[in-house]
Amino acid sequence: MTITTHEIDDIAVAEVKGQINFQNTQTLKDLFSEFEAKNRKAIVMDLRETEYIDGFGLSVLVNLSRNVYKGGGRLSLTNLNKELQRIFSKTKLDRWFDIYDTQEEACKSLRKTGAKKAKTA
Repeated sequence: MTITTHEIDDIAVAEVKGQINFQNTQTLKDLFSEFEAKNRKAIVMDLRETEYIDGFGLSVLVNLSRNVYKGGGRLSLTNLNKELQRIFSKTKLDRWFDIYDTQEEACKSLRKTGAKKAKTA
């Protein structure tokens, strides 16, 4: 897995390429630690080039999103392919995450509602 990051206004965007699995979730944890250190409250994860997420990867994503929400931030996901849509639907995590078709839609929502909106599970 490789992750490319950039910012749109005050929104941190992480573009994930490859697979999110047991062997590489530490990379995601490190990235979110960097976001926290930089006080990034609005985060978009673009999964356009993410091929697969295993159960451990999903668990880490949920825990990371929980930490973002507890800190007053929001995490949105974008560009899920058919396989990822199936995985998120089957695990009902499509109800947990804010999922958008594009980065632009996710950023617009984050700007509109602000990063302080928290979700509860």
